[in-house]
Amino acid sequence: MKLRTFFRFLREHQGNKFHQIHCSQLLSKCRTQFFVVDLIVEHLEGNRAIDFKNVSSLLLGFYELIGDFDQGVISRVEALIEANRYHALDIMGMVAQKCEDFLKLCLFEGKAYPHCRTLFSPVLTKIGMCCIFNNVYQFRHNKRNEKTKDFKLRRIPEKFAGFGRGLRVVADYNPDDAVDGTVVNAGAIRVMIMESSEFPSEDESNLVRPYTESFHIIHPTYTYCSEDVKALPSYSRKCLFEDEMRVRHFGEYGSSDCSQLCYIDWIQRHCHCLMHYVPYVRHERACNISSIPCITAVRVQLTNWHEDDCDCPRDCESFNYRSEVMLGDLNALETLAENPYEGIVFNKSTSLLNFNLRRTSYVKKKQETVMSVVIFFSNLGGVFGLCQGCSIISIFELLFYIYMAIRNKLKNRVKVRPLNYVN
Repeated sequence: MKLRTFFRFLREHQGNKFHQIHCSQLLSKCRTQFFVVDLIVEHLEGNRAIDFKNVSSLLLGFYELIGDFDQGVISRVEALIEANRYHALDIMGMVAQKCEDFLKLCLFEGKAYPHCRTLFSPVLTKIGMCCIFNNVYQFRHNKRNEKTKDFKLRRIPEKFAGFGRGLRVVADYNPDDAVDGTVVNAGAIRVMIMESSEFPSEDESNLVRPYTESFHIIHPTYTYCSEDVKALPSYSRKCLFEDEMRVRHFGEYGSSDCSQLCYIDWIQRHCHCLMHYVPYVRHERACNISSIPCITAVRVQLTNWHEDDCDCPRDCESFNYRSEVMLGDLNALETLAENPYEGIVFNKSTSLLNFNLRRTSYVKKKQETVMSVVIFFSNLGGVFGLCQGCSIISIFELLFYIYMAIRNKLKNRVKVRPLNYVN
């Protein structure tokens, strides 16, 4: 199984806010057997039985580039599922490893949360079923992803900022409960830091191998725009604010969600269905088992995909995160003077992850115009002064003196003109 973990941290003036996701593609044996009990084992068109546990690895085709497909097996599996009034979307929530099984313990704000209950919720993503903390998206009612209404972020007091004072997670993908052929990346955990309002994406991530203790030191950077930049049209500043465009399926604009939509549209254009993790997707529009070969073919084509093929301007205001990762093994756990993990069995598939904000502040980057109108004319005058040995004011003064000289000359000519008298 591919275990994926996303973490998102954010610090504001009121306190720290943690946003975390654990993502898993493991198909649990126990969950699969439970599901098979409720299935009609024989195909409707004959008496050929299907061992769903052996063919359930086909579900990884939604996420991974897997080998050749037996179209006959795919058709039989889909017919079996539909005969029991299920959909691939239902199965993804039923046979995946549960958050309570994947997460053994969380230490947060000085409190212990067995199996991380009340902290994490499931969410279905591009790379599998996840357990999400402090994010607006959730996989609700075992049906589809939805945004949480009246979502409130968890804020962390400043006293919990600093090394060793953040969030600790004990995770175990339990390979003994995994269906054969569904463990990828050697069971490594994928870690990603992201915004709480963004849909999970694995664009930038780290892999943490099993039976290690990892320390993730988070360095947030906030990028924002000056008033001069805000006044520019979007085509000139080449970025968008969240209220300037709506991203279909996701809502307010975010460059990450926009990139997700490009992939979703690509699949829909070629396979005529929506990916199962799209928020608020309906069963009749979601991709089913028979769509897996097409999805795999499209993923192969996307290896030649370029950013220019997707028009997603960057965010004008955003948080970015740089993570320092340090790794160590778990051999010294037995010698700890104070062991907060008492009662937890650490197997070779267990990982201990620590997430910390080193400081209670973050870096702010201001996007400014290269040159405003006032600065342009000011610099232009300086260039003229350098090249001509005089300033713009000197040129106007020279023109003024020439004008005054001409004016005075004309006046003097009028005064000295002789008068002609007629007797």
